[in-house]
Amino acid sequence: MDKFFQNIKSTYKAAFVGTFVIGFLCYFYLLTHHFLTYDSLWNLYSDQNMISSGRQFLTYACSVGSYYDLPAINGLLSIVYLAVSAVIMVDIFKIQNKVTAVLMGGFLVTFPSIISTFAYSFTVDGYMLAVLLTTLAFWITDRYKYGFTVGVILNGVAIGIYQAYFAYLIVLCILKLLLDLLEEENLKKIYRSIGRYLIMGIGGYVFYVISLKLMLLWQHAETSGYQGTDKVLGFSLSQLPQGLKAAFDSFYYFARWGNVLTTTTVMKLCYVVLFLCGAVMYGYFFIKNKRYKKCVRIILAGVLVLGLPFGLNVITILAPEAYFHLLMRYAWVLFFVWFLVLAERIVVTDSENKRKVKCVIPVFLCSAVMIFQFAVMANIVAFNMEERYEKTYALCLRVVDRLEQTEGYETGMEVAILGGFPDSEYYPATGITGKDLSGYFGVEGEYAVNSTHKIAEFCAHYLNVTLQTIPPEREVELTGTEEFQQMEKFPHKECIKQIDGVWVIKFNG
Repeated sequence: MDKFFQNIKSTYKAAFVGTFVIGFLCYFYLLTHHFLTYDSLWNLYSDQNMISSGRQFLTYACSVGSYYDLPAINGLLSIVYLAVSAVIMVDIFKIQNKVTAVLMGGFLVTFPSIISTFAYSFTVDGYMLAVLLTTLAFWITDRYKYGFTVGVILNGVAIGIYQAYFAYLIVLCILKLLLDLLEEENLKKIYRSIGRYLIMGIGGYVFYVISLKLMLLWQHAETSGYQGTDKVLGFSLSQLPQGLKAAFDSFYYFARWGNVLTTTTVMKLCYVVLFLCGAVMYGYFFIKNKRYKKCVRIILAGVLVLGLPFGLNVITILAPEAYFHLLMRYAWVLFFVWFLVLAERIVVTDSENKRKVKCVIPVFLCSAVMIFQFAVMANIVAFNMEERYEKTYALCLRVVDRLEQTEGYETGMEVAILGGFPDSEYYPATGITGKDLSGYFGVEGEYAVNSTHKIAEFCAHYLNVTLQTIPPEREVELTGTEEFQQMEKFPHKECIKQIDGVWVIKFNG
């Protein structure tokens, strides 16, 4: 073991240890508490068989840490997967500096998409394994002549865990090719790389579709259509223009208005500096290495850059109506990794020119500040989730107390708690993080439950109270009755009433 560790490059060690330590400190709050999202109550124990959502391999990916919702186990596994991904990324981009390796790992583990994913502690380990498999698929394809044969399988399995990481792979391929255009003299090698990437990417997607169809037949299931999963098995070219427009609109919205990379004034400044420096550094190398002399390189670089918005939002191209939320935007982290790679190239190639070296110091400083800001946001997320859990606990306790004190109610009788949330007239919003968390997914809001069934699950697990629910269709029927319309809203004394044999509590209309 000593010999094994001695032979590991110092940059690999720096990447792994740095990523793990930063991740552990960043998510310590989330690792040591059990907070809830709207989906958590269905997944306190779940085999994560999400084949109906096109994620046929998720159940196997999540089996490593058991099917219980264990924040510490699942969270630590996730950090380890990301730390290994950081090591592979160091090798992909031939990083020579330990500071760059640590910062690169810091971005990979603290990016806001990962923060939101950690809120779904019951499945985060499976998703992070998909990130590792995607990174590994690219590394093997890029490093070995016939590595795409293995890359196809790894990529297909990763897509079958969570489809959104296909965008991560596409952007990684594009950014690596943009670097190769700067450094590789032989264009034929670049063409061969493009060919291998295409085989790995398209082949992986085909493997995913075929395996999904076979497993759907095996389990006698079908896709639900959620987030465009029905389009996976059949895409119409007539929707392509609409999909391309939706992809570009999604890219522009997140870059300009997403309130995730630009939450604070400091983040806005670092965001602008890093993207400007990235463009300037790439232009500097393009001119210094005289790549502008060959028109083919200019055309290739232009096509690759223009392809980035569509690669980032490839799911939207397939399903224009899909809600492209923060968990699906992890590919954006590769921009920050790429800026660090360019900055290090200047330090390495122009080490004797202190003036040029000093010019890239802002890239490293802004990267460190950005990572710290992301870590702060992770703890604001945890702060809000703790408040939300406590408010949910207090609300459900009052609801159960009111129900149990109502004359005629007995355990086992059917209950419907209608309206989603209590009326703001009686319960004004008290959260203070709304502005900062507006771009995050699954972690905002006042309460962690918003329906009868979720309230019933919360009461069962946290209050040891059993509520007998009714089907959603019957709830809709109840809201249309005159008796329901005339009821007062919770917590008014007339907010509870028995209608057609169901005890109804009215939150809202």
